[in-house]
Amino acid sequence: MAIGKKPVFERKFNFWTALCITACATGAWEGIGAAIFQALKVGGPVALVWGYVICAVTMICVAASLAELASIWPSSGAQYHWTAELAPKRLRAELSWLVGWLAFTGAGSATILCGMGVSMQIQAFAMIANPDYAETAQRWHVYMIYLVISAIYFSVNTFGVRLIHPLNAFGGFLHIFGYLVIIITLAITTKDKHTAKYVFTDFSNNSGWPSSFVAFCVGMMTSMNGFPSIEIAAHFAEEIKHASRSLPRAMFWTVCLNAVFIFPWIILVLYCIGDLNEVLADPVALLSPLTIVFKNATGSTAGSICLNSLGIYAGFMGGLDSLGSCARSIWAMSRDEAFPERFRRVHPKLQVPVWCIIAVSIPQTLIGIIYIWNTTAFYGVTSAALALLTISYSIPIGLFLFSGRRNPNIVLGEWNCGRLGYFINTVAFFWLIFISIFLCFPIYYPANVKSMNYASLIIGSLSMVSLATYFLYARGRFNGPVVEICLGMDPAEVGPTKEKATSTSKVAQMAEKKADEK
Repeated sequence: MAIGKKPVFERKFNFWTALCITACATGAWEGIGAAIFQALKVGGPVALVWGYVICAVTMICVAASLAELASIWPSSGAQYHWTAELAPKRLRAELSWLVGWLAFTGAGSATILCGMGVSMQIQAFAMIANPDYAETAQRWHVYMIYLVISAIYFSVNTFGVRLIHPLNAFGGFLHIFGYLVIIITLAITTKDKHTAKYVFTDFSNNSGWPSSFVAFCVGMMTSMNGFPSIEIAAHFAEEIKHASRSLPRAMFWTVCLNAVFIFPWIILVLYCIGDLNEVLADPVALLSPLTIVFKNATGSTAGSICLNSLGIYAGFMGGLDSLGSCARSIWAMSRDEAFPERFRRVHPKLQVPVWCIIAVSIPQTLIGIIYIWNTTAFYGVTSAALALLTISYSIPIGLFLFSGRRNPNIVLGEWNCGRLGYFINTVAFFWLIFISIFLCFPIYYPANVKSMNYASLIIGSLSMVSLATYFLYARGRFNGPVVEICLGMDPAEVGPTKEKATSTSKVAQMAEKKADEK
């Protein structure tokens, strides 16, 4: 194994699995479409168009940086493992523990957001198809749909893990098919289109922020919705064939292709969006704004539902994959003695960490209940998902930039950034720091209890809980990834075991060389 670990999972996935998992989880046009009116209300078309350009360029650098690390250490622990390998020895345990918590709670929050988002879309379809139901719709209806979706997530991740490949492959097909159908339909059916001046130059600060720069940056939150969970396939690394080559290629090229092709989608939607105030006045817009845009364009309720449903599947699969990645993150930490022994177990027949999936599914189901009584509290809990992930990316990338690239013991993988490495890592690191700050800003100023962005509170509380748990439970027993004896290798070749865990880069090269010889 390239990470100094004994193989546990069967390698049942390949490059195309990783590509489609990343495509479904990032859900570029689907994610941006779900939050498109946030950018338009805060900064107008300029915030969306040019904010997207900035996000796309910088997130390509982030994807390249993460892909480079995934090629060196293709581990299910992903950013947790990368941080441990790169951190100074005296901070190795603490930093890897913190990043691990940021990673699996971010993935868990993403699962809730995807599941609840799909549930809201389904209710929106029912409301637009049946106006009588629109007057009596209740929030607990959304939660009941969410329970069904959560049950499917749990069942597939536990009993049908082999379905992940075909389900994501179909999601990849719908991602492309839906993109083309929406572009063609809007271009043909929308009669009154906006002007180029409106699309490319109209800026309207309706956020209340006194600074237009702040309003523009807050508006970029919408564009960041097109680039969440870009590392998600890395958590399946130990189940992917030729992971050190296939995984980074899938991560990088998915983000690159999305970045390029989503730009014309945004432009066309802005041309065809119609009267913004009229769209927002419809109660369905609170749940599914694009459904109203599609209805106005096509003049058909059924047509608008069909068009918007093309993006729902990607959201559904994003939640399913996020549950799997969250469980594997916990499992990867558990085998390094971060959590009790039962969470290290992989079911011999099902080939999944069952206890980890259960541990993730229960709180996700309970958190969803909050939506019934208080939507503000629910959104406060889930708003931190993207910020948690961006921070978890910034730490290993920063460590690699400032020390890892100069470490002679770290050998670059098959996929790397070459001579552009320092530049790409620098752009990625400082962008992640910058955008993580604005992901915690409230959309409107001044903020009140309902409009407050609770991401900073969630991140701060989570960090304190994480570190408190470390010092009360894990300190002394957890030191980061443990180098195990690889099958087919002499113990002397592998080097230190858990009594002295060290960088596995050279272990990686020796292990893969042995495997190739066999």
